[in-house]
Amino acid sequence: MNEPRVFKNSPAVVIVIVIIFLVLIGGIVFTTGLENSFIVLPMAAFGLFVFGLIFVANSSKVIITDEEITAQNLFGSRTLRWTEINRVSGRGYEIKLHNYDEDVTVHPSSGLPGYEQIVDLIGAKRPDLFSPQEYGEMRRGIVPFMLMALVILLILGAMVAFVIAALSSSDTPIVSLLPLAVFGFIVFVIGGMMLSIPQAVTLDGYSLNLKYLFSERSIRADEIKYIQFWYTQSRNGKHYYIALHLMSGKQLRLSGLGVSMPIAYLVMKNWHQANMRGQSANMPQNNIAPNWSDNSGR
Repeated sequence: MNEPRVFKNSPAVVIVIVIIFLVLIGGIVFTTGLENSFIVLPMAAFGLFVFGLIFVANSSKVIITDEEITAQNLFGSRTLRWTEINRVSGRGYEIKLHNYDEDVTVHPSSGLPGYEQIVDLIGAKRPDLFSPQEYGEMRRGIVPFMLMALVILLILGAMVAFVIAALSSSDTPIVSLLPLAVFGFIVFVIGGMMLSIPQAVTLDGYSLNLKYLFSERSIRADEIKYIQFWYTQSRNGKHYYIALHLMSGKQLRLSGLGVSMPIAYLVMKNWHQANMRGQSANMPQNNIAPNWSDNSGR
């Protein structure tokens, strides 16, 4: 890496945010009038707060060189040399780099374009921070499953009450039973999610074990072509996940494993590469994720 790698949002994004904010405030003032300050001022204050959060997030920048990593925002910048990093932490999509004295933390924004490249560069510079021995088991908390189970119970209770009400009436039209189908579909979807989401991922020697609610699955290292940190794009932003690209052509998506997604990804990637060393000469090529600079077909 001869030249510094800079990751930041386009200035056009910030300009668009400013314009949208001004238009919204102008629209509120125009429709309510300045004399209604008790309405305008609270709405303007809330809008300014939201605008500030978005503006700060979109003004972030990360600079990566061979020697160090720097994260900047409107409130300043923090820099750590790669040799100064002692440990990593994080939740959700975030990753934080800590120095030995715990007085400097570099926190790249997950909202930056190319965030997946930032994560890969961190893993390439300090692979020792993501040991499969230290993170041998990554377990999802039970709270999400309890919430989904509670929702299913509530819906089933509503369905039972609806059926009792329908049976008590002799002239219930067929079309009135349509909500039952809707409730049943919701239960089916939530139940499918509970069964398809791994509760835990265990790295056991040459195998990656996935533990589901009522079943388990074991995948050997040589069954995985490569592991990728990727995302889906929606109106609410990027939703990151860990993609296991199998030799069979199938893809498994993992998320929410009790540790931050970037950490879990880099641990799995290190595990896979360590197990695939010493294989046939063409295997290292299969273990390399697609070239980040080539976004065609994504």
